[in-house]
Amino acid sequence: MEIIQECAKNFKKLTETTTYTFHTSLNKKISVFDIDFKISDFHHAIGLQYLTDIDIPRNVKKTIHWVLDKTNPITDEYLSKDSNYKGKPNEERDVQLRISEFRFLEEYLDEENIVYIYSPKDSPYKNSIIPCDYIIKSQLKSRNQTVFIFLIHRAGKDSPCRIISFGVKKNVEYGGIYQYVMLKDKTINGVRNNIYRHPRYTKKQILLAEPTINEDYIANLEFDTPDPV
Repeated sequence: MEIIQECAKNFKKLTETTTYTFHTSLNKKISVFDIDFKISDFHHAIGLQYLTDIDIPRNVKKTIHWVLDKTNPITDEYLSKDSNYKGKPNEERDVQLRISEFRFLEEYLDEENIVYIYSPKDSPYKNSIIPCDYIIKSQLKSRNQTVFIFLIHRAGKDSPCRIISFGVKKNVEYGGIYQYVMLKDKTINGVRNNIYRHPRYTKKQILLAEPTINEDYIANLEFDTPDPV
């Protein structure tokens, strides 16, 4: 299977099955946000907007269908005809590498992550114009790569986040205000499972942060110490 097709197939599966929930802490204040996936997110997440020398549908809702078309599938060779496909050695904008690593988006999200609230005025780097609410920095040792996943709320702070951009680290370090990950869950086909929970994050704190959480889910979590009275 072509890399671009594997990338599209893996993302399409996420749109049909998976969401993530994060609880993060900043100055002892808990924030909760979800990540969901829609077909229309794929086009910009993998950087196809930078390929201008070849014929690519600009309707973002059709990109995955275009890539996976059984009668006339898009190949890596076709994408490579664009002069912007292969990044220069020290260039952050490397669409080829971006597509290659985006195949493993699910694995990157499943890893223990560093989560930032992105704020241009507070970031020590001030080197990104990507308008996002969160940055997830994740590393897969098996891939020997570090990626940045840029998230923005779809429609206000109470709405799920979408992936607005994705990049593989070369020289540039992105950042913002650091948040501790207190809880990370993955929901597949309606079944929510815990991936990570901070040892000191209690049942009471979880319920305060997310009052509508499913009781069966909470009952299945194992807590080392009881909630303080």
